[in-house]
Amino acid sequence: MDADYEYRKPSFAAQFLTKVVLLFLTILVVWIIYAYLHAFRLDWLGWFYSKLLPVTNTLYTLVETYLPEDVRFKVRGAITDDLGQRSLFLLLLTAGVELVLFCIFKLIGGLFALLTGR
Repeated sequence: MDADYEYRKPSFAAQFLTKVVLLFLTILVVWIIYAYLHAFRLDWLGWFYSKLLPVTNTLYTLVETYLPEDVRFKVRGAITDDLGQRSLFLLLLTAGVELVLFCIFKLIGGLFALLTGR
């Protein structure tokens, strides 16, 4: 590398645009995967939901044990069996997809920097 080489951090606008693209792609990919599973692999969704049932039950136990009575009723609706498992599945799917897309973005950025000699 040249001694005169100076790393220039990407501008805020470039970083913001990259994050917006990553968010859009994450939403799109999660939507496509969930639609595919719901339309063609409902048995896979059932398997995932059954594996998430203990987590949902644990959350329900925590709500029943540690929250005051007036708050319990409001929170119970958010973690019913179906909604709780679906929400957990979608959160985990989103996190996984975002991690994969982020790694791909970083790989592309690294390859681009390597190819341009930065």
